[in-house]
Amino acid sequence: MTAAAASLPRPPLYGIAGWQTGTEHIEYEIGWDEFERDVDWAESVLKETGLRSGDIALITAQNCEGPWIGPVVRALRRLGVTYACAEVWSFDSRRTSMFLQQLPIRAVFGLCGDTVAALEPEQPPIAEVLENVDFVWARPDALAKVSGLAREVMPFVLLGPVLGLGMPGQPGAVVNAGEWAVDSEKSQLVVSNVRDRATTFDRAPTGIGGHVLSRADGTIVIGLDDVESR
Repeated sequence: MTAAAASLPRPPLYGIAGWQTGTEHIEYEIGWDEFERDVDWAESVLKETGLRSGDIALITAQNCEGPWIGPVVRALRRLGVTYACAEVWSFDSRRTSMFLQQLPIRAVFGLCGDTVAALEPEQPPIAEVLENVDFVWARPDALAKVSGLAREVMPFVLLGPVLGLGMPGQPGAVVNAGEWAVDSEKSQLVVSNVRDRATTFDRAPTGIGGHVLSRADGTIVIGLDDVESR
């Protein structure tokens, strides 16, 4: 079925996405070429962590977050990592807990504050179900709550149209410097594309407070202020 689907003509766009900043809702188009480049970048980041074939990951996300989580999913497939899925909200928190209890989950992506708050009074507590997880990529509103509960807790940031992922043993979150420029303006991070994409961004507001660090190797790292995740 997958092979048959791949042979069909595909639409000109991968999809349409959007994010909210204040009262403004910003929508944009995503092309196939840039989506594939986003997958390549996500794969390079995950390879550095040592995730490999045979590992199991848990993804907590909304369906509308496909433009950000999709490259991670495709990268996991390329690496041979099996993944389970749960919603980000508290109503699905027991599914998250069940997967963490019944499967040897090595990595969690997109853990949010709503899920953490729902699991804190449950048995077993969230500290226990995360203690054997190697990598937790947590949204900004969950970072402080789960810090120290897993072997590595790192940011998972939806930065406007950009995905930011933390790296083990390093502060902040990295973004794809081959695609994006990030700056700080009026206490929030703004993003611009540096390579052609279906939609052009010029200092687009993200609604995320933070600061930018550039390493000697050209890597762009963002540090987060006290914000809530989308």
